[in-house]
Amino acid sequence: MRNKILLLVFPFAFFLALFLRPLPVPAAELPPGPAVQSIPPPAEQAESEPETPVEAPAEVHVIESCTVTWYTEDTCGKAPDHPAYGITASGLPVEEGVTCAVDPEVIPLFSTVYVEYADGSAGTFRATDTGVKGNWVDIYTPDYDYAVQCGLQRLTVYWTAPEECLEQ
Repeated sequence: MRNKILLLVFPFAFFLALFLRPLPVPAAELPPGPAVQSIPPPAEQAESEPETPVEAPAEVHVIESCTVTWYTEDTCGKAPDHPAYGITASGLPVEEGVTCAVDPEVIPLFSTVYVEYADGSAGTFRATDTGVKGNWVDIYTPDYDYAVQCGLQRLTVYWTAPEECLEQ
């Protein structure tokens, strides 16, 4: 009897693992990040001073090759009739272009999260949701097709802790 159950469960689990995983997006087809304004280079100066590297303030943290995915209200695990549908772990509603989910043991809630996209553009978000583990940022979008198109990417992520964390 146990073998029959395993024969039924294994193909189902294999199907779920195979078909419900995010599809990789080839680098040439990565979707662009939010619109970026082109700024012309500054006018030439007579004598330029040697450039010195600018160091980031101590409170800025960097996660190289961070896993970045996108989620929608429908993919967060709550049914539309659930009272907390569209509500993040912090109690705030999801908001396009603002909300992202993080592992609070890696990035504290309410931190500012800056994602550098593969095309050179960037997005700034607020960590108000959880549901991922480790070096992972899950960005909210209301558009399911866009979330699927973006898939899973490995990007550079910068974050700064909220002020109340810095004061401790």
